[in-house]
Amino acid sequence: MTLRSLVADDVRHNRTLAVHWLKELGHETFEAADGGEAWHIAKDKPLDLIVTDIEMPGRSGLDFLQQLRGHEISTIADVPVVVMSSLQDALLEKLALGFGATIVVRKPLSKLDFQKAVQRAMASPPSEGVSPEANSDHPSDDPGVGPISPTLRRIADRARRGL
Repeated sequence: MTLRSLVADDVRHNRTLAVHWLKELGHETFEAADGGEAWHIAKDKPLDLIVTDIEMPGRSGLDFLQQLRGHEISTIADVPVVVMSSLQDALLEKLALGFGATIVVRKPLSKLDFQKAVQRAMASPPSEGVSPEANSDHPSDDPGVGPISPTLRRIADRARRGL
């Protein structure tokens, strides 16, 4: 059985990289450039995994994740979600997991960390996030990482308000 995955990222290079690495793991892939496009694919195609960026134009990854987790059909709402982000916020993992992410990976992506995160997310029971420290050699309490950034705060506030 072929696994079906969706990759949502507005940066084509990141999308292409994630798609390539998923195909190496045997996944059939779909691509979206923003959360709105990702939502249309997710509700129309049965998926085994979703990989999404947080910061995208239009509907953000958090908006998409919130809409996904709030869906009444469990085959849509319970799909494991790997959130990836280049935002360097100390609270990124906690925030993404709070919105329903299964696991969080930081950009720039490394093939090993990404594929390990995908495998861990696929093995995780629905609605149970995986500790972000379990997927990476990069601890989330980096000394260079400060409190939540204005960018992440804006994205999170907008998603919470459903805008």
